[in-house]
Amino acid sequence: MEHALTGLPAILLMLSMGFMGSLHCIGMCGGLVGALSMSREKVWWSGLLAYQFGRVSTYAALGLIVGLSGAALSALGGEQLQRVFAIFAALLMMFFALNLAGWLPDPLKHFGAWASRKTGLAQLAVRVSRGARVSSWYALGLINGLLPCGLVYAALSMALASGSALSSVQMMLAFGCGTIPAMMFVPSILRGMTPTQRSISLRIAALLILVLGLMTLYRSVFPPQRMHMHTASGMHAAEAVYSDACFAADGLAKCNIGSASLPKIARRPAVA
Repeated sequence: MEHALTGLPAILLMLSMGFMGSLHCIGMCGGLVGALSMSREKVWWSGLLAYQFGRVSTYAALGLIVGLSGAALSALGGEQLQRVFAIFAALLMMFFALNLAGWLPDPLKHFGAWASRKTGLAQLAVRVSRGARVSSWYALGLINGLLPCGLVYAALSMALASGSALSSVQMMLAFGCGTIPAMMFVPSILRGMTPTQRSISLRIAALLILVLGLMTLYRSVFPPQRMHMHTASGMHAAEAVYSDACFAADGLAKCNIGSASLPKIARRPAVA
């Protein structure tokens, strides 16, 4: 589809979205990662990395599901339905940005805490962290990837709008990889940042994500290819009108149109 964001631009967008929104991940999942990291005398980087790969694996699986769904729905509803998906994704991204900056409340905050409490994920993290089994840490990451999160939902909406299962998986993999740096170094980040510094960082990230959302919305409403087609057709029409005017002009020998020129036109004999 002409307005679907796919390929390298989509991957870079999702990577940026994950990286800039990762401060939100510290607030939502930082307690869990802190429990994993600080319940041992030393951080077990292999286990922590396995946990991150578990999260990213879940994101990729969710990307495959929404990608297949988006492809099926796009085949049924055509281009207009996919445009609706893209606009919805952009609006959700903008809503998340406003929430990240603290200008809108997070409707999933209490639900996420409730889900973590009901599933016993924090207690499970403490138990897992005491062992040295990479598979256990990976499994914990798989479960954590299913927790309610506005940032993940915004990313999934973007993947849904791609209308392709492959593009959707690639986009969610890029998104997950973008969140890894902050999630890997949560303990040091939490210790090194004051509340004021964290608030400023969140607002800067929110503004960048808001810009990405506005760009996505603009691209969804005004597809580049369609704009190019309209512009090109307008130019051709203008050239045709200009060409007709040149032919009609009495005694005109040559007429320039940009870098192209029309052949010489023989002067018409004057009508007596």
